[in-house]
Amino acid sequence: MKMEFREVLDDARSREVTREEALLLLSEADNYEKLLELFRVASEVRRREVGDVFKFDGFIGPITPCTTSPPCKYCGRSAGGNRFSDPLTPEEVALGAKLIEETGTRRVELGGGTLWSGADDVVLKAVEAVKSATDLDVWVNVGPCLSRDALKKLKDLGVVEVGSSLETINEKVFREAKPGDSLRARMEFARAIKGAGLGLASVMMVGIGSSYQDYVDHIFWLKEVGVDHFAVTGLNPIPGTPFEGRRPALSYEVAKVVAVARLVLRRADISIGGIMNDPQLLPLAIMAGANRAIHLGAHVHRPGKWTPRWKCIEARRLGNLELVNYLPLTARIVMDMGMRVEDSI
Repeated sequence: MKMEFREVLDDARSREVTREEALLLLSEADNYEKLLELFRVASEVRRREVGDVFKFDGFIGPITPCTTSPPCKYCGRSAGGNRFSDPLTPEEVALGAKLIEETGTRRVELGGGTLWSGADDVVLKAVEAVKSATDLDVWVNVGPCLSRDALKKLKDLGVVEVGSSLETINEKVFREAKPGDSLRARMEFARAIKGAGLGLASVMMVGIGSSYQDYVDHIFWLKEVGVDHFAVTGLNPIPGTPFEGRRPALSYEVAKVVAVARLVLRRADISIGGIMNDPQLLPLAIMAGANRAIHLGAHVHRPGKWTPRWKCIEARRLGNLELVNYLPLTARIVMDMGMRVEDSI
């Protein structure tokens, strides 16, 4: 019997959608009326399963360089830039953590590139720096360059999540976009994170060549592994990179994947990033069922990495560090959309 779009959505209010149903929703939500219906149900599921509290993470980085060679074709490194070339010291990480805690933020991402020779020591020192200086929760996102022993130590230090981002589960698309990387290593690392008793964060990138079927396979693989935080980003072509001529991901396509993911990963945190790192697109993400944002909170990084476009955003420089705090704007947007911002902000 042929499945109907609206019948699937009605059922999705009370149960997880199947693979076939997820594919149908992605394929048939091809006009604004169907998108609104999909978003409405995804928002209902979010409200019932995880509540109406929206989470903003802080970000400190980079804490590690990136040695992926050749670099990913969508990354600025493939155009000659290298935002990972000057990692923060433990002392700078501690200062950054204090600055972010002062904004009222509850958790912080320690992010960086993938150091394929191993990043155990530098990551452990960065986490210890945050923990010694603040009461922030910490999650780590540096790719599959941590040993199982380091994962155990991170668990002992109270780290809440570790990231293993696939971007795509399609091996051919992965090899094309990330020729110096390893999909198998990232999938194995994701399982190791869960095996260590840590929360798993993982990213999918819309717009690098994956199909709707790939998106569905990706979401259900993460469901099987037990993802705790699923971030959906979109390709934003950077001039000078091999992907500069590609079309940018469409914001509503990213939101559509978020909405379908919410109907599968019903209790996971779902966040947005990449091309969606724009406060103007935050309402769309909320409508689609997201309950978290990583790079729309407070950042500490080297000067000039983020340039705020709105005067209500706090930006200040402290030596070779810069704090950019989006929360005066983004927290207001969340409240205007009818959600509550996490209590500590």
